[in-house]
Amino acid sequence: MPLFGPRLPIDRDELDFQLATFKWLTGGFGPVGARPLILPTRDHFPLSRATGEAKVREIFDLVREHAGMAGWPCALQAGASDRPTAVGNALLLRHEGGSAPCGTFRVVDGPDGRHGLITYNPGMERDPPGLAATFAHELGHYLMATAKTDPPGGWDLHELHTDLAAVYLGFGIFLANSARNFSQFQSGGEMGWSSRRQGYLSEGALVTATVIFQRLAGRVPMYAAPFLKDYLRKDLKNADRALLKLAPDMAAAVSAVDLAEYGSA
Repeated sequence: MPLFGPRLPIDRDELDFQLATFKWLTGGFGPVGARPLILPTRDHFPLSRATGEAKVREIFDLVREHAGMAGWPCALQAGASDRPTAVGNALLLRHEGGSAPCGTFRVVDGPDGRHGLITYNPGMERDPPGLAATFAHELGHYLMATAKTDPPGGWDLHELHTDLAAVYLGFGIFLANSARNFSQFQSGGEMGWSSRRQGYLSEGALVTATVIFQRLAGRVPMYAAPFLKDYLRKDLKNADRALLKLAPDMAAAVSAVDLAEYGSA
């Protein structure tokens, strides 16, 4: 890494891991090509009057459609919910320690054959962007479940690969914005603060992966900047400028990775 100038938000080993994973993803599931960068706008998520479970289902169906997986047999159901902790008279704190998972994925048998089953945390019903990130991650699991080869480094690292698979599906902005959240909530007569870590890669890693995704698609990475949290825009700019020096031809850099070194050739 250069001592001066823009610096990647991640170290070189993690960058190499991301490049290897993108090679594995594009080799197994097709090039990034025409996959769009999904944005938190009305173009991708039209305004709706739906609420509660109907709204969750609507977001799920839109994420499946944008991921190109609308035809994949998949059921959705509510899973475990966060349990707020009382810290004062009507003041509650929800935190990541001991909280229910944002979502889960597994393959199950049904009357019509095997299909995917995705669950979501009902406590996220009022966080549509977080739900979109969750569904993209779980659909990444579904995608990877059809892989014919092992991912770089093996399946022990599959959650890291799955975050990158969600970026590959076009949802890098959603994952980066939802990786860490600290916000106020109010429900009925209760109010408090909610803290949650979502996903497995850091915000900087997800921003870097989004730059790689955009470069592989032949698009300008900075197009994502207006849709990221304010403090992540600097990471995006630094990652973009640093990668232009480290890998000016992103497609060639990904192609040059030897997956045999990761035991996944």
